[in-house]
Amino acid sequence: MSTIYETGDYLETNPDWHDEDGAWKAEQIVKMLQRHDLDLNTVADVGCGTGRVLQTLEPHLPDTAMLYGFDVAPAAIAIAQTHETPHLAFETADFLTGSSEVFDLVLLMDVFEHVPDYLGFLENLRLHGRNFMFHIPLDMNMLHVMMDHQTKSRALAGHLHYFSKSSALLTLEHAGYEIVDWVYTPVYKTAKARRSVLKRIIEGPRAIGGMLFPDFAVRLLGGSSVLALARPKLTH
Repeated sequence: MSTIYETGDYLETNPDWHDEDGAWKAEQIVKMLQRHDLDLNTVADVGCGTGRVLQTLEPHLPDTAMLYGFDVAPAAIAIAQTHETPHLAFETADFLTGSSEVFDLVLLMDVFEHVPDYLGFLENLRLHGRNFMFHIPLDMNMLHVMMDHQTKSRALAGHLHYFSKSSALLTLEHAGYEIVDWVYTPVYKTAKARRSVLKRIIEGPRAIGGMLFPDFAVRLLGGSSVLALARPKLTH
């Protein structure tokens, strides 16, 4: 059965395929990489969409690094392939069956919350990388629950699973990953997130709370995702 990403249904509700968020996500990846000394010769972006993340990330990696984007959506890959370079390539493929290579870094930027069997997906994914970076939306917070945000995120963004910071990191550990580092990423600061009146009103409380009591502020008001750097556990 074809998914909404393959049929074009997702494109109807997300005509830009979140392209405008890609550069911002790449900035978060660069900040995390600056905190760790990783030897990166090959990078894969799983669920790469229009390829903006890799396109923005490429200048920040070694000149010899090869970057590959994979997505099951032909419409997104058609856009991504217009950005290809000698070191950057994109392919319409299911990453788990379309590639047998083990990459130095595998990126999943807002991906596994869309996957029906996300635990099975994460367990199989472990075999394809030495380091992993996950960006996970934190839909489970008090404000979102009160506003029934989960219904909206399922209809518009295709989210099938909803996480808090704790449940997201515990999910990765349960699937066989060791958490090396993690940070909150202030999604509420992106241009797209600031469009609604309510989001502009609570931007101040989110910013102040994030500086003083980050865990409590995110659990109460949301507005952040978590970016986690992880590695496969030696034994699982």
